Amino acid sequence: MAKDTRPRRARSGRRPGDSGTREQILESALRLFADRGYARTTIRAIAEDAQVDPALVHHFFGNKEGVFDAAINSRFSVSSAFDTMATGEIDASMPEAAWLARTYLSFWEDEVSRQAMIAVHRAGLADSSTSQALRSRIEASTKAWAGRSGYKDRPESETRAALASGHLVGLAMMRYVLRIHPLAEMDFEEFLDWVVPALELRLSTAPEHRAKKADPGR
Repeated sequence: MAKDTRPRRARSGRRPGDSGTREQILESALRLFADRGYARTTIRAIAEDAQVDPALVHHFFGNKEGVFDAAINSRFSVSSAFDTMATGEIDASMPEAAWLARTYLSFWEDEVSRQAMIAVHRAGLADSSTSQALRSRIEASTKAWAGRSGYKDRPESETRAALASGHLVGLAMMRYVLRIHPLAEMDFEEFLDWVVPALELRLSTAPEHRAKKADPGR
């Protein structure tokens, strides 16, 4: 029997080298999760952007949750970002509020980690399955910060830490996700100059609790 010398069609969706293909999928996934959010990003869309077969995405990561987790941790560890805020060594050369703001916002400012931060927070706000994971991470980080030496003895330390976290997360969403003017256009150092004084109030100033008595004449 004559040998079949006809050119064979390459298998659909595969690139030479598994590691290169995997990295391309992760790059596409991270970009789409950051741009579209978790709910609107599909396995098919990721595969199309990476120019591979959807079956290859399933082969590497199993499902969408698997590729999401791998994508957000492909540039840096998202968990370590929260841990740094909670347990990292504070730079003694700067005030506490300045260190806290600079450390947290630097993860957003850095181009390498920004897409992962955007993807995590967008997913946490829009999808119930990922919102619990984000909530647990923020709460754990907040409690750890409130329990730090030199901070835990302040009145209502956990409430202060939670308000400080909300202050920073809200501003990050406005600057880096929604890109609200003029925050999005500010130089990073100028942005910090505005953020830090308000954050200092969250960490140090106690609210005045006033008992409101009903006016007997009313």
